Amino acid sequence: MRTFIVILLCFCSTQAFSQYYKNYDWAKKPKLHQLSEKEANESSVGILEKYMIEYVVPEFGNNIKKFETTHTIARVHDEKGIKTHNTVYISMYDVIDIVDIKARTITPNGKVTLLNKDNIKEVKNVEEYGDFKIFAIEGAEKDSEIEVLYTLEKEYSAFGRETLQKSYPIRKLEYDFIMGDLPGRIKVYNANSQFVAKTYNKRAGKQLVLKNIVPMLEEEYATPNANKTYVAFQCFGPGTNVTDSMLWNNVVTNITDGMFPETVHPEIAKIIENLLKNQKDDDFTKAYLIDDYVKTNYTIVKNNNAQLSDIDYIVKNKSASDLGIIKIYAHLLKAANVEYLPVITSDVYEHKFDSEFFNPAALREFLIYIPKTYNYISPNRVDYRLSEIPPNILGNKGIFVNAKKQYSFYKILQKDPDFSRVVRNMNISFEDDMEYVKIDQNQEYYGHWAMNNRAFLNLAPEQQIKEFEDYLTGSGIEDKVVKKYEPKNKEMMQLEYNKPFLVSSTITSESLLEEAGDSYIFQVGKVIGTQSELYQETKRVNPIQMQYPNRYNYEIVVNIPADYDIEGLESLIIKKELLDEEGNQKCKFESNYKLEGNKLTVMIEEFYKEYEYDITEYEGFREVINAASDFNKAAILMNPKE
Repeated sequence: MRTFIVILLCFCSTQAFSQYYKNYDWAKKPKLHQLSEKEANESSVGILEKYMIEYVVPEFGNNIKKFETTHTIARVHDEKGIKTHNTVYISMYDVIDIVDIKARTITPNGKVTLLNKDNIKEVKNVEEYGDFKIFAIEGAEKDSEIEVLYTLEKEYSAFGRETLQKSYPIRKLEYDFIMGDLPGRIKVYNANSQFVAKTYNKRAGKQLVLKNIVPMLEEEYATPNANKTYVAFQCFGPGTNVTDSMLWNNVVTNITDGMFPETVHPEIAKIIENLLKNQKDDDFTKAYLIDDYVKTNYTIVKNNNAQLSDIDYIVKNKSASDLGIIKIYAHLLKAANVEYLPVITSDVYEHKFDSEFFNPAALREFLIYIPKTYNYISPNRVDYRLSEIPPNILGNKGIFVNAKKQYSFYKILQKDPDFSRVVRNMNISFEDDMEYVKIDQNQEYYGHWAMNNRAFLNLAPEQQIKEFEDYLTGSGIEDKVVKKYEPKNKEMMQLEYNKPFLVSSTITSESLLEEAGDSYIFQVGKVIGTQSELYQETKRVNPIQMQYPNRYNYEIVVNIPADYDIEGLESLIIKKELLDEEGNQKCKFESNYKLEGNKLTVMIEEFYKEYEYDITEYEGFREVINAASDFNKAAILMNPKE
């Protein structure tokens, strides 16, 4: 009996020893850390952020246990820093048990205040993110350190993803991935270090150490969420041999179930017969009409009701899930004899798709590619019809699946480089003995510009539609009076490929003309409307990501009164460009003029041939963007002739 007890105690000791998180703890006697001058000037700085993911196979039973440990130490220097760190939110998603939670503050004079666990509250469904445990940090004041350490036992999941970069600088970050004998792997993104093998109490694992992580900034022309440092991992059961190829095949098999029907639903066949009657027989026309029909008649419902994926239910009730709606498209396209390929991808502003590391968190967007037209249907975008790829997908990779359920990975690109462009022609005169400026303007919007404008006019609330008129008639002119405003081709359905959205308008303004003695200053630059600016003072963090390639061509005719001369025309000459290594223009802003008698004609050409620019090209890109803003400030002086 004694021998059995000794063996049992040894077994328990071994089991405890094998779980690394049980031996991990914070310092017994905390002391404030020494900071650099730069760190001391931040609102807050992460001294340490440590994360441990530990998978454990129990001696008895097959249920894999998963433990997550988080340990953070932050120095706070002002109210902003305190606000960032003094409330802790712990998600209860998939949590089986809270192993331990503790926290403390260390003030500049060395006083330590421990967390009172009675103050931990549970809050249900916080901002639609589920349930959380929440507690406030007590005793925090300026120049304190806030330390939090907790361990959760969670439901086993083979996959995971965690964002590491924050809105404040982090001096040191450690990420420990402990899987023992289980087959698992982990990958870090957007970091300058990689995971290395490490042993944890004789158990295999990997560790990532990052130092001096800069805060992620919200910057214009960027995808900051997708660019943050993050990790993704996989861990499977004992003895399994799961490859990425197997995982992708499984996704394709499951997700595309019902997307290649052998026979068309009888009600769908009737719909197609009526929908395509007396229409052209090309794939663009047929797919466009199908896309418009679905978005006009069906609703996507965000819940897990299995009926929303059942074709009979969907046809009858005109409601479907994200996957169910693609089944409707599949039946309609098959009935119309249109070739199509379902595409699975993610929003490029949230996640850069990695075909070499399976991560289910990336599988969030569904498209339908129509190969004969090189265009896409975006089932969940009611503001879009069959077209080039929407901006939130452009440049990401995706899984393209054919009718045999074979898949390939491709980067999702725009076929037509001139798809999106704006053409503006203005005729400007000075009325009522130089009392005000009159602008007659004709505008043509193509591509994404056209679709966005149409969607706004058809889907936005009435008050916002009225405000949109300001944008379409010259934004930034405070006292303008709209005399005429006529949008054309504004209906959502446009069967002609890339048919322009047109706006004809006439406005008047007194503020564009300023008296200067007997002379007048004409703020000619303001007629092009408010322009984006990139006068960033901090160092750029993100590479440049535009929504899509686009082009602007303006012609501004200014009718100078016969008894006036003009000067200051040099302000109308601007040229900024970004060239590639071969000297080809990647983007450009160029304005110039010609003067023929009393007719001044200003020509502007601005274009961005690419949607992605390396961070090393930021200064050149910024000069082009700012050139348009500089033109917006251009003015000419009109002097009475002697």
